[in-house]
Amino acid sequence: MGYIPTGAKLTIWNDLYKRGSKPGLKNLEYFYEGKNAKRLIEFIPKLIQTIFAPTTWQQKEINVSEGGYSVYWYVFKDLDNFTYFRVDVEIKIEYKGDTGKAKIKLSEPVIVTEYPQETYWQKTFFYELLRVFWHNVFYNKKVDEYLNWAKLKVSCFEEKLLKYFDRLKES
Repeated sequence: MGYIPTGAKLTIWNDLYKRGSKPGLKNLEYFYEGKNAKRLIEFIPKLIQTIFAPTTWQQKEINVSEGGYSVYWYVFKDLDNFTYFRVDVEIKIEYKGDTGKAKIKLSEPVIVTEYPQETYWQKTFFYELLRVFWHNVFYNKKVDEYLNWAKLKVSCFEEKLLKYFDRLKES
């Protein structure tokens, strides 16, 4: 058996949408051009909080300037002890006066399962056999539920965002 450092984890990534698997794949980029684009700066974080209810989110980068705003976040939602939902959110807004344009992008929405491999017992072959059996027989159903949950949340985000785009154009 090889050396596994303390804190090592077995990580399984389950993409919500298989890239390139089907024509007409869901595009997770949303564009707005029109009145009141600046209002999106306050609306989108509230929408993320409401829809995804993240456990944590990390800000990777933010740029605020006269007439421009851009931010990149990693959003995480714990689903159980082993599994969490992750989506990267990128927002770019340019505005001048009352009009502007915005691009909102959700990239890499995934369900991630992490199994710790820290103790001697967790590093053994017998433990790995039991873990694979448990995962395949019982936990795959739970992961499928999580995938359906995440797809529903992304669809809700999209629906609310597009409705807000319409409200901005009307006001």
